[in-house]
Amino acid sequence: MAEKEKKGKGLTYAGLVLLLIFAAVTVLSFVFYNEINNKWFVQSDENTALVNFIYSIIPKLINTAQVLFVTLLVLYIVCAILRKIFRNTPRRITIGKLVISIVKVVIWVACVIAVLAVWGFNVGALIASAGILTLIIGLGMQSLIADVVAGIFLVCDGTLQVGDIVTIDGWRGTVQEIGIRNTKLINYSGDIRVANNSTIKVFINQSREDSYPTVIVGIPYEENLQHVKEVFEANKAKIKELCPCLLSDIDFNGVDELADSSVNLHFGAKCKEGDFFAAQRQMRGALKTVFEENGICVPFPQVVVHEEK
Repeated sequence: MAEKEKKGKGLTYAGLVLLLIFAAVTVLSFVFYNEINNKWFVQSDENTALVNFIYSIIPKLINTAQVLFVTLLVLYIVCAILRKIFRNTPRRITIGKLVISIVKVVIWVACVIAVLAVWGFNVGALIASAGILTLIIGLGMQSLIADVVAGIFLVCDGTLQVGDIVTIDGWRGTVQEIGIRNTKLINYSGDIRVANNSTIKVFINQSREDSYPTVIVGIPYEENLQHVKEVFEANKAKIKELCPCLLSDIDFNGVDELADSSVNLHFGAKCKEGDFFAAQRQMRGALKTVFEENGICVPFPQVVVHEEK
């Protein structure tokens, strides 16, 4: 996961290659400005229609490359500055990712407008009609607007931050990003879930306080419960030593269930939320080890058969 985060902070290889290509085109276009505009691609009656058409679009392609180079360069610089400003704390990182998402949209919209202007479109008329267009789009994109507004409130309220471990709709994972439209979670196995911000109505944030994982351990019915308690109390320190993820000693919370083949005992302890599942595994292993060393065996399923005479 750390490697993915590292890749996401800079330009990808494809982005870097495009930036270098656009940079080369931009530099060459300034070096050979007179040749491009006055010698090499000059339209004339002596040329065929196809040649004149090609000559007419080549300067536009060069100008488009210049716009894209400036856009990528500005995008990289601005995002790098924002990452430097919004860092160190989960809340600042969360706000920073949301701001970066908004900045990216604004910069790319400006890039599209500039490219349209290069190709001869009446940008002024497009901008003038933006109000009507916005109204039409707004009526058809109410869910998108709801996602954007919900994302802003999630960040401003501080109830959800990048790095928090949360459960949303029964799916548990670490908040990787809160964007302008959706929130990304990644679980312990690397699976990523994307949830629209407006659909996040109820969630459980498990990172604000220490967690309390519990385990159930079964003992045979014929085993003396008082003896089990004494063995547990005498080996508390050893159990804690076998469970490095725990922040406290294990608590014996009594009998959880009188099951078909066992008496199920309930144990629990505090740990960091990120160590929740590891702590459970360690607790089960430590309790089994200690109980077996003291002659307390894990029960097997049993069936009592009564024979009629």
